Amino acid sequence: MATAQSNQPTPPKPGDRPSFRVDDQLAADLAVIMRTGVNLSDAVRQAVGHLADVYRVGWANGVCPKGTAPQVLAYQLHQATAPKPATSRYDASDARPTHLVRRRLAGPPPGVHLPTAYGETLLGRPTGQQPRPDAGRPARA
Repeated sequence: MATAQSNQPTPPKPGDRPSFRVDDQLAADLAVIMRTGVNLSDAVRQAVGHLADVYRVGWANGVCPKGTAPQVLAYQLHQATAPKPATSRYDASDARPTHLVRRRLAGPPPGVHLPTAYGETLLGRPTGQQPRPDAGRPARA
């Protein structure tokens, strides 16, 4: 799917039916995801959607340059109160799984890699060094 002008592959269009070979590792990974009750199509949608969200957050927060893969250093898990499989009844659904609908990007990760412009853009004001709220208090004796 690569064009002659660039080495970047062209993503499939909505409605396309891509095919790929399932090796032992992919089969094992899909089996883990499908233990939650989702079908194969939704397992692939969830996995690709999750990875795409990681990339979007990394690029939006300046963790890495756009077009490069961010390195995941940690993640946080929690048990949902009422877990429901995101399986669709019709395999050719053109909508994203319900767990991704209206999802917002995560906030910026902490670290010195974040440019000051990020906060200034979001807040609409300079964010320079802010004095601590307790800076006016006298020190303890």
